[in-house]
Amino acid sequence: MNNDLQKFAEACIAKGECEEIGDSKKGNKQYKTIHTIYLLLKEEGRLDELLELLDHDNPYVRSWAAGYTLQISPKKAKEVLIELSKIKGRPVAFNSEMTLREWRKGNLNFD
Repeated sequence: MNNDLQKFAEACIAKGECEEIGDSKKGNKQYKTIHTIYLLLKEEGRLDELLELLDHDNPYVRSWAAGYTLQISPKKAKEVLIELSKIKGRPVAFNSEMTLREWRKGNLNFD
């Protein structure tokens, strides 16, 4: 895994941990890192690298990668989000469900 993907995954894991304990201030910092790396990958034409993370062990990494790859691989990303939405009692399930819902409505802005 290259350095950008590693940083993306680490930030997703940290954001997930923040969501689990309700620490939105630290979680927002992690979101900034996640989004900054996404924008870098998009600008450099490297979004397809996020597809590698759809099989990551951590559900928060898979959720963020799936959300951002809906625009380039909707079938696979949708499958991952549906799977994650079935996890009971974890914020990642709600986040995945909402991502899918907003994507279906056409409300997701990838910038």
